[in-house]
Amino acid sequence: AIIAIMAIGRGAEEKIKQEILSAGDNYIFVHTGNWMAEEKGKKIKRRPPLFTNQDLAALTQYIPTIKKISPTVFAKEQISAFNNSINSEIKAGNADLLSIIDRKLACGTTFNHEHVLKGAHVVVLGSKAAKELFKNTNPIGKNIQIKKTTFTVIGILKPLSKQLGFGHDANLDVFIPITTSGKLGFTSITRGKLRYFAISMRSLQDVMPATKQIKKLLRARRRLSLKEPDDFMIWDQASMLKAAQTSAFILTMLLLIIASISLLVGGIGVMNIMIVSVTERTQEIGIRMALGAPRRTILRQFLLEALMLCSIGGLLGIVLGASIPYMVSYFTGWIVIITPWSIAIAFTAIAIVGLLFGFYPARKASRLDPVTALVER
Repeated sequence: AIIAIMAIGRGAEEKIKQEILSAGDNYIFVHTGNWMAEEKGKKIKRRPPLFTNQDLAALTQYIPTIKKISPTVFAKEQISAFNNSINSEIKAGNADLLSIIDRKLACGTTFNHEHVLKGAHVVVLGSKAAKELFKNTNPIGKNIQIKKTTFTVIGILKPLSKQLGFGHDANLDVFIPITTSGKLGFTSITRGKLRYFAISMRSLQDVMPATKQIKKLLRARRRLSLKEPDDFMIWDQASMLKAAQTSAFILTMLLLIIASISLLVGGIGVMNIMIVSVTERTQEIGIRMALGAPRRTILRQFLLEALMLCSIGGLLGIVLGASIPYMVSYFTGWIVIITPWSIAIAFTAIAIVGLLFGFYPARKASRLDPVTALVER
């Protein structure tokens, strides 16, 4: 039980880690407003101002570990091509957006700085969006309609196998230049004002220090006093990884506590078996003691027997504990990771159970009176 639970728990942690890391290239996402502060009863005195291009320029200037930065717009719209239509999330940004969120092209090209400057009507489709709109036809160079505006498909993205989820399929996303989204009248961008922006750092180790620097700089630019809560929120991969690992650890510990009940039950079984063994071998114990065996030898003998009993069961348990996770993985597709230390912990637990629950029967055997033991039948 211990090995199986730790293998599945460790696998779940690794799966969450892969999904978080797949969300972007050492990724930080910032948006205006702070609903978490409001939920905690901290009132934001004013309506949070939107970000500006000057904010993004200041971040790039004062935080040298920033690799790329892009203003971002999100909007849900119906997209159509020929007689097919889908409901999709439109994501708009500058030429760096796709590389920041680590989306790779399957074919075609992405929009560049010139497209952004001109507000070109070009679009990059997610793999599922392309398939549902164009079926088996090559979409490159074809047109789609967004809010009755024609866009030309210039690229198709590779499908994402790992996603953070939240009920949204990122393979249905479509990407356009942020300047073009302004022409469509999206409320997320008005006169250079921005609700969101995305950042990629040079390395994952830079993410957490940069998050603190971004927070400090934005608070200064938004002129927040020490008593005022942030009127913006920052999401970063490093914090999400840490939170996910903490949650996975707590869940694994909880399951291990539940699994420990099986050790308790098994320990009681071992103790009962050893008590029966002592009762059935009373005369043997009496003969050994009469021939000069000291009490500690009798104690050691029965403790060793309890340990052997647990060890044999433990070896069978290790085989089952290593097999069950792979069976679960085969039928569910979950990741399982069996580590040597989980086997070491399980076997150590078995040894402790053998000593604890074998001590009482062993002590009872060592305390027998030789004369009484010899005459008992």
